[in-house]
Amino acid sequence: MIITMPSNNLIFRIFCCILVITFFNFPTTKAQNEDRVYFEHQNCSANISLPSTYQNNLITLFSSFTSNASAKLFYNTTILGGNSSVYGMFMCRGDIPLRLCKQCVGNATRKLSTDPECNHSIEGFMWYAECKLRYSNVSFFSIVATSPEYALFNNNNVSSNSTISFMNFLRNTMNQTAEAAADSEARFSTKEANLSRSQTLYALAQCTQDLSPQNCRTCLAEGIEILPTCCDGKQGARVIFPSCNIWYEMYPFYGLVTDNIPPKTLVPSPGFSSSSSSSCSRDLEI
Repeated sequence: MIITMPSNNLIFRIFCCILVITFFNFPTTKAQNEDRVYFEHQNCSANISLPSTYQNNLITLFSSFTSNASAKLFYNTTILGGNSSVYGMFMCRGDIPLRLCKQCVGNATRKLSTDPECNHSIEGFMWYAECKLRYSNVSFFSIVATSPEYALFNNNNVSSNSTISFMNFLRNTMNQTAEAAADSEARFSTKEANLSRSQTLYALAQCTQDLSPQNCRTCLAEGIEILPTCCDGKQGARVIFPSCNIWYEMYPFYGLVTDNIPPKTLVPSPGFSSSSSSSCSRDLEI
């Protein structure tokens, strides 16, 4: 029996093919494995014994969230069921890719479904740095909601000779960002402004897309008005409402998903967390 050994040329070609396949597949796998989402806050109504119809409608709602998050950054829908109808919405940050939106929405729906504080709630809110989810037994579409609110800030103060001048600069920048967000179809905008030669302010504003431009302005304006109270002179802060949110930092924080850079650690601002905000709890009619 004669055994034919592969030629050196054939071995070299096979090696090259394996090398090329590995080269092109490895970065994609690595990038996908590095994607992360960052939980911030949740606010749910008091747990009760929910009727099975409402629970089933919630399951249907969450399923529609995860399926639509792979194709869009904003989605709202109604699962009809008479007195057990459920109204729901998700919004992902306007600068993130769809794959991360899907991951964030998936994480949020799982948490809403399993967390002891939320899994028997008539209505709930879930906030991540990358997305927010909301559901209720009462329609909230196209209505400005600024409660419950949640604010976080960076413990470090700005290196400025005057906190007042910084806050004026911040207000002007945030107002410009908010106006651009309200005028955009996506209800989202970012802006960079030079505080000094060595310091840049990065700002973000976003509303849920069901809001009209004027309602978006109203929501964002209320968030901007809170900044001097919650976050005076801080290097970074976020104010989060169900209908909109604002965010600023002294470092670039948007458009950097592929670099896997997490948001810097912020702390809740006293008086602006769920412990002091009212959660609109409603009785479910059966």
